[in-house]
Amino acid sequence: MQCEICGIDIKGAPIRATVEGTVLDLCSKCARYGKVSDKWTPVSRKIMPTERVIVTHKPRRDAFDKLGDELIPDYAGMIRKARESQGLTIEELASKMMEKSTLLRKIEREELVPEDAIRKKLETALNIKLTEKVSSQDQRGGGFIRGTTLGDVAIIKKKAK
Repeated sequence: MQCEICGIDIKGAPIRATVEGTVLDLCSKCARYGKVSDKWTPVSRKIMPTERVIVTHKPRRDAFDKLGDELIPDYAGMIRKARESQGLTIEELASKMMEKSTLLRKIEREELVPEDAIRKKLETALNIKLTEKVSSQDQRGGGFIRGTTLGDVAIIKKKAK
């Protein structure tokens, strides 16, 4: 075993010492740099009675189970038409929704996809619906679609015994 400070080989048992808060195995020369901790001393702690907590595990759900609605593909055009039909400018709609007008401009230009909170504000302010129900048949990956895998491409060599 080597001293963790100077690195020389320790003959016999190392001296365990605390140097600047770290417990190290040291040689006899380096042990003077720390506080030698030969004996183990228990730390007195107050023992508090603990309450038993009964943990019930809920069944895990897939994150996609919560998603029942999906944003329609032409959300920007629908927002623009609804805003113009009410005779509102982007600034007026933004002040009505308590949002920034630059955010609404980016949403109308399809530079940003509206988050759920903003989408709900848009739906209530313009009295439109920006989501549609997605059935499990519409989703891709409902069935098993096999593509190219590593096993199809790799050449596997067997080890000779």
